[in-house]
Amino acid sequence: MTEQEAADGPLDEPEHRFWLLLVALTAILAGYPYFGDTRVGTFAGGATALLMLTGAVYAVRAQRWSLRIALLLGIATALASVRAFIGGVRGDPLVEATFSTFYAFMTVTVFLEVIRIRKVTADTLTGAVCVYLLLGMTFGSLYDLVETLRPGSFQINVETEGPAQVRWRTLIFFSFMTLTTTGLGDITPTTAEAQSLTAIEGVMGVLYVAVLVAKVVGIYARRSSDDEE
Repeated sequence: MTEQEAADGPLDEPEHRFWLLLVALTAILAGYPYFGDTRVGTFAGGATALLMLTGAVYAVRAQRWSLRIALLLGIATALASVRAFIGGVRGDPLVEATFSTFYAFMTVTVFLEVIRIRKVTADTLTGAVCVYLLLGMTFGSLYDLVETLRPGSFQINVETEGPAQVRWRTLIFFSFMTLTTTGLGDITPTTAEAQSLTAIEGVMGVLYVAVLVAKVVGIYARRSSDDEE
């Protein structure tokens, strides 16, 4: 093995590496309705995001290349969060693009980590759940970016207290309704870009479940064959 291969090769895989990421993503889903209304809520959202960044970096540390990129994107995302918190910045395309890039990278990387595992364990299933949640977070951030660049890309169809505002948390809700193909109809994408992203997420949500089930069934079928031999 060359020095370059050793530098880019796998590190020792830690046990239970997806649990912290799952806890952080669950905390975001449970707490996002309260993030952003007050200074305390914004701080809580930032702290939860920091926990998610830590869990994400820990989850992909098995490969040196993914660890390096995750660290760089994690630092950039953390700085963007601090900038938004201290400066009171809302609707900054740069901040939203940074988060979208980080979520997209983590989704792909964790998915590759889960797919290459040849033994179904509790940690493997935890990683699979993380990928599903990361998909929802990624598209939620992308929707937020589209709405910032083209206001009015999403329309709220239900009565709200006060003026109807399409916020990040609203689009996270819409993202998971699309991912799970629930489609309550509370929000409608109105521009071509928003509609395209919505269609892609709906297809990816269905395909991911199909691929995951096929992977798990294949592992168990291979194990049964090996036991018989």
